[in-house]
Amino acid sequence: MGKKTLGLSIALLILVLLFFESTNADLVVQNYFYSRADHSWLLKDPTGLWRLIFYKGIKFPLYILGIGTLVGSIVTWKHHHWRQRRKGLLIITLTLIILPTTIATIGKYSTNVQCPYDLKEFNGQIPYVKLFEKYPVNPNSPDGTWPRGKCFPAGHASGGFALFALVTTVRRKRNKFLLFMFAMIYGWTMSVYQMIRGAHFLSHQLTTMFLALILVSTLNLLIKDYAHESTES
Repeated sequence: MGKKTLGLSIALLILVLLFFESTNADLVVQNYFYSRADHSWLLKDPTGLWRLIFYKGIKFPLYILGIGTLVGSIVTWKHHHWRQRRKGLLIITLTLIILPTTIATIGKYSTNVQCPYDLKEFNGQIPYVKLFEKYPVNPNSPDGTWPRGKCFPAGHASGGFALFALVTTVRRKRNKFLLFMFAMIYGWTMSVYQMIRGAHFLSHQLTTMFLALILVSTLNLLIKDYAHESTES
C-alpha cells in the first residue's frame, strides 16, 4: 500500500461523500433492514447473543493483536536482528490505535450525524439530515437545537478495517491479496451487524473503510523500511 492506494482511496472517499450527500441512497439501503409493520430492525436482539458475538466478541482478537504487535514493536528495538519486522508491527499497532480513537474523538464529535434508529424515518424523534446539511429548528427545544449526533464515521467497524495494516507485513502479491480480503470480510462483518440493527448507514461504513486505507497507506509511506536497510548493511 503506497502512493497509488493513497491517491485512489482519497479520490473514492470524496466520491462516496459526494454521492451520499446528493442522494438518498443511505435511506434506500437502510429501508431493507427495517420493518415498518412492527417498527423494528432486522436484528431485534442487540443486547443478547448477537451483541456478544458481533460487538464484544469480535473485538477481542483485535485487542490481542494490538497488544501483541505493541510488545513486538518494543522487542524489535532491543533485538536488532528482528528489526526487519519492525515496520509492519508499528503500522499495525499505530493503525489499531489511531483509527478508532480518531474516529471516536474527532469524527463523531465534530460531524453531528445521527444513527438511523434515532431518526423520524425509522420511528425515532430526530429529522434526517445529511453530513453537510443544517438541522431544522427543533420546536420542542428552548434553543431550537436537536440532541447532538455521534454516529459518523463508524467506530465499531474501524477495528476490522484497521486490519488492512496486515497487508504491509508481507511481500508476495498473493499473500497481500489474502490479507486484504481477510480485512474486508472482518470489517464488513462488523459493518453489516451495525447496519441491520439500525446503528449506522452504509455511508458511515464506506467512509471508515477508506479512512483506514488512507491511514495505512500514509503510515506505510512514512515509516522507515528496516527490512530494506538490513539487507543493505
